[in-house]
Amino acid sequence: MRRLIEHLRSIFDTEASGRLIVFAPLVGIVAGLGAAAFFYLLNITQDFALGHVEGYYPPSAGSEIIDHRPQLPTNWWAVLLVPSIGGLLCGILVYGFAPEAEGHGTDALVKAFHRLTGKIRIRVPFVKAIASIITIGTGGSAGREGPIAQIGAGFGSYMSDKLGLSERDRRLLMMAGAAGGIGAIFRAPLGGALFVSEVLYSSTALEAAAVIPCFIGSITAYTVFALIFGQGLAFSTPVGLEFSNMAELPLYLVFALLCSLVGYVYVLTFYGLRNKFFRKLPIPNMLKPALGGLLLGVLVLEFPQLMSGGYGWIQQAIDGRLTFTLLLFLCFGKILATSLTISSGGSGGVFAPSLFIGAMLGGAFGIVCEHFFPNIVTHPEAFVLVGMGGFFSGVARVPLTAMLMVCEMSGSYGLLLPLMLVCIVNVALLSSRWSLYEEQVPAIVDSPAHQGDFVVDVLEQIQVRDVMDLDRKFELVPENMPLQQILRVASYSACSYFPVVNPENKLVGIFSLRDLRAVLTGNRSGSLIVAADIASHPVLTVVPTDDLHTALRRFTRKNIEDIPIVDPEIEGSVLGMLSRRDVISAYHDRVTELRHEHEET
Repeated sequence: MRRLIEHLRSIFDTEASGRLIVFAPLVGIVAGLGAAAFFYLLNITQDFALGHVEGYYPPSAGSEIIDHRPQLPTNWWAVLLVPSIGGLLCGILVYGFAPEAEGHGTDALVKAFHRLTGKIRIRVPFVKAIASIITIGTGGSAGREGPIAQIGAGFGSYMSDKLGLSERDRRLLMMAGAAGGIGAIFRAPLGGALFVSEVLYSSTALEAAAVIPCFIGSITAYTVFALIFGQGLAFSTPVGLEFSNMAELPLYLVFALLCSLVGYVYVLTFYGLRNKFFRKLPIPNMLKPALGGLLLGVLVLEFPQLMSGGYGWIQQAIDGRLTFTLLLFLCFGKILATSLTISSGGSGGVFAPSLFIGAMLGGAFGIVCEHFFPNIVTHPEAFVLVGMGGFFSGVARVPLTAMLMVCEMSGSYGLLLPLMLVCIVNVALLSSRWSLYEEQVPAIVDSPAHQGDFVVDVLEQIQVRDVMDLDRKFELVPENMPLQQILRVASYSACSYFPVVNPENKLVGIFSLRDLRAVLTGNRSGSLIVAADIASHPVLTVVPTDDLHTALRRFTRKNIEDIPIVDPEIEGSVLGMLSRRDVISAYHDRVTELRHEHEET
C-alpha cells in the first residue's frame, strides 16, 4: 500500500491538491443548497412585494414557469413606497451587522482573495443574502451573483478555518464555493467556474490554481440546484438563430466599439453617483439605500421594466417584441437604476444588470442594422445575445466567462464567433481602469496573494539531487539502541536529527536533539527507553528527483530543519539528509545567477 501511494504521488500532486479534491464537493453541496434557498426566498419576496403589493408581474424567461399573466404595476404609490422600504431595511441590516456586505458582493470576494487571505466573517454571507433578497425582491435593480458568491465563498472560508487548512487552500476553497453558487443560480456551471477564476484580475490573467477546485465546486452545486428546481435554461432562443453570414462581422466590430462607449458611461455613472453624490450626503449611511430606493421608484414609475433583474424583459428582447425606442430607454435607464440601487449602499450583484444593458443595447443596434442592411442582417435578435456577453466582458474584464456563460444560459453556441469577436474587442478597447470591480489587480504579480511565488518558481527548477551532499555525515540509529548509548552517539555527533532504522536498515522513524531533551526531563525510566520509543513516525522524506518546493512544503509542515533523503528504488534506504539551510542557499545561488543573466542581456 505504501508503494502504491508513493507511485500515485509520483503521478498526481496529491500533496497540494488531494485535500481540495475532497473538500471542494462538500463546499459545492452547501453552495448549491444556499443557491436553492436564496432562489426560493427571492421568488417568494418578489411575488409578495412586486406582485401582491405593486400589482407587477414581469414576463417569464427561458424555462421559467409563472403563475400570473405578465402585468405592469397597477398601484403607483406602491412603486414609490416598496423600493424605499426595501432600501431602509437593507441599510439597517447591512450597516448594523456587517458593513462589508454593502454594494455588490463580487468585489468583496475579490478583496478577500487578494488582501484578506481568503477570510470572510461567517455572518457576512447571511447578512448579504438577506439584504439582497430584500433589495432585489422589492424592485431594486441588482443581480443575484454577488450574494450567491458570498454564500459559497463564506462557507469555503469557514470550512478551511475549522479544518486548519493553509492560507492557499483557504483561498481556493473560498473560490470553489463562489463558483458553485454562481454556476448553480445561473444554471451555467462552466461559466461560474471561469468567472471566479477570471474576475480577480483586470487584465486577461486567470487564476489557474483555482480552476480545478472551481470546476468541482460548480459542478456539484449545479447538480444539487438542478435536482431541486430542474435543469432548464435561463433564456430560450428562436430556432435557427446562429451566425451564418460573414458580411455581418464588420457590423459586430462597430457594435464592439459601441459597447465600449456605453460601458464607459456605465462605470462612470455607477461610481460617480457613489463618490460624488451618495457618500457626500450628510445623512446616516443606513438611510442612503432608502433614498436610492425612492429615486429608483420615481424612475420606474415611467419604466417599470427596470425593476429587479429584468430577465423576462431580456427574453422579450430576444424574441423581438420590444420597440427600438423602448430598448434605447431601457438600456440607459438600467444604468441609472442600477447606480441608484447599489451605489447608494443597496445589496446585490451587477452581473444581471450588465446583461440587461447589453441586451437592450444589442436589440436597438440590431434593429438599426436590419433597417439599413436588410440583405445582411436577417436576425437582429442575434445582437441581443451578443450584446449580453460582449457588454459584460468589457465592464467586468471577463471575456472567457462572458462568451461561455451566455452560451450556457441560452443553450445555444451558434453565435460563438461574433460573441468571441465582440468580447475580445470590447475588452481591448475599454481601459482596464474602467471596471465595475475596484478590487481587481492588473496581473498575478500584483496580487498580495502571490507574494513570494517567484520563490516557488525558482525552487521548482531545482531538484534535491542537485543540492544533496553525499559527503555529509549522518548517523543511523538502530531502533533497539538504548538511551545511554544514544546519548553517547549524540554527544560526539554534529547532527541534530537522527534517522532510526530496523534490523534491515530500513527507515522506521526519526528523532531530534529536542526529543532527547524531552526524554531526559521525563520520569527517570531511561534504562528502559530505546531509540524506537523516542522516534516519531511516519517520517516525512524526499527522493533525489523531488524539487525543492516539495521539500520546503515538507519542512514547513512539521517545522523541522532536516529531512531524510531516501532511495526511490530501495524502500526505506536512507541516502543522506537535506537541511533547510541547503534549500535557502540553493535559492540564493539561483536568484543571483538569474540576476547576472538578466544584467548581461
